[in-house]
Amino acid sequence: MIDNIPSPVFYKDMEGKYLGCNKAFRVMLGLETSEIVGKTVFDLAPRELARVYKKADDELFAVGGEQRYETQLKSADGTLHEVFFTKSLFQDAAGNTAGLLGVMLDITDRKRVEEALRLAHDELEQRVEERTAELAATNLFLEREIKERIKAEKESRAKSDFLNSVINSINHGLVVIDIEDYTVKLANSAASEGRLVEDVCCHKLLHDSDMPCGENICPVHVVKKTKKPAVVQHDHINPDGSVSYVEIHAYPVFDEDGKLIQIIENIMDITSRKRAEQAMLEAKEMAETTSRLMSEFLDMVSHELRTPMTSVQGFAKLIDKTVGNHFEPLAEGDVRLAKQVGRIRGNLGIIISESDRLTELINDHLDLSKLESGRVEWRNEKILPQELVERARAATHSLFHDDAVDLMVEVEKGLPQFNGDSDRLLQVLINLISNAVKFTPEGDVTCGVTRRDNGLLFCVADTGIGVPEDQHELIFSKFSQLQTRKSGKPSGTGLGLPISREIISHHGGEIWVESQPGHGSRFCFSVPIK
Repeated sequence: MIDNIPSPVFYKDMEGKYLGCNKAFRVMLGLETSEIVGKTVFDLAPRELARVYKKADDELFAVGGEQRYETQLKSADGTLHEVFFTKSLFQDAAGNTAGLLGVMLDITDRKRVEEALRLAHDELEQRVEERTAELAATNLFLEREIKERIKAEKESRAKSDFLNSVINSINHGLVVIDIEDYTVKLANSAASEGRLVEDVCCHKLLHDSDMPCGENICPVHVVKKTKKPAVVQHDHINPDGSVSYVEIHAYPVFDEDGKLIQIIENIMDITSRKRAEQAMLEAKEMAETTSRLMSEFLDMVSHELRTPMTSVQGFAKLIDKTVGNHFEPLAEGDVRLAKQVGRIRGNLGIIISESDRLTELINDHLDLSKLESGRVEWRNEKILPQELVERARAATHSLFHDDAVDLMVEVEKGLPQFNGDSDRLLQVLINLISNAVKFTPEGDVTCGVTRRDNGLLFCVADTGIGVPEDQHELIFSKFSQLQTRKSGKPSGTGLGLPISREIISHHGGEIWVESQPGHGSRFCFSVPIK
């Protein structure tokens, strides 16, 4: 506000040193604030004028009250101006005189007008009208200036009212706190709730407490210590005694000298959010507990099912063998009986096939459960990459009986040995090759290994149906499967890739897929050399 006053304004301490000034004063002298503050009139004005200013200041300090006088002042452009000074003393918080405040009004034009009026009395009467016109013009100028000042004051007041409306429209607390005595300098409606805030401490206003908050939870203490913005969350005791959980964003305010003088606090009630977070945490814990209980239940069921499934498989195969050896020969020549024998053997084949599938599912689930729980015994040994790939080719040779799909091997020369469980890594390669065969109606499957950074990169690529991008991560989840083109239904247990991920993760590597529908797939995993 002082900067916007067109008249030069300044204030000094008891020693005559400038404490500050407004923009008009700086422009008049052609100096910056740093070149004015701390200086005396002898540093800024010609010596003859400085003596006049100093004498007037000393008289004001001695007599008190207000002081008005006219003098001359040399401006930054070197011109000499007639100036009307108005000075008064101001006091500190204890009521002692702390310095003086001066306002300067340039009356050069007025002096000229007065001189013109004085000369007009000595000149001919015909000059009176001319001088009167000049005075009228001057009065018109002053009236316009007054109107502009009134308009500027109204606009300033309107902006201030608008700012207050904006601050009070915020639905969370906004408080400005003095860093020294914790008094509230400003508080919006959400924080004050209509109470007076003048000379009220923040802990009294916000908590109705006569004691400051603890250092660990009070944002004023935190910002005062760090001189940086801070975010603090804690239980907030409201003036009515109720408790809510708040998140306070506190920001430091510094003066021109970089001294911390105030703290701005944004106080947001996050009780509902905290309750929701707690509910989500409890739901997560419940889900994890349920998942753990389900896993334990599945483990138990899998163990219990393995023995009867072995019996079902054994007796089904024994019955199939008996039917084939004893009853099928008796049905020769009897079409009706041969048809019944064929139906019985077909049903037995379904029982054997489905029991094999169920046994594989049980074994895979138990295997994955052991991997996830860390109950697997790992056999660490030196492995040659090319030998591991050859073992995988030999183990999956029977899958390529159809001439439509070929298996190719690509091994980079000179690959070093690495440490790992060869049987488990072989299990991963066999699983990836088996999956490639399932989803490749025709073309080829390539199993290869190359050097990559500080490790080895194993890849199984195919020319099959591919994997949609939105399922690249999903297929590594339990029981998640793609449909085969041949049957239209998923085959296998849906646990091969989750088991493979656990094995590769144990070896310190990663496994992923690169694929697009209709352009084949490339499943890769990395293992470190050391």
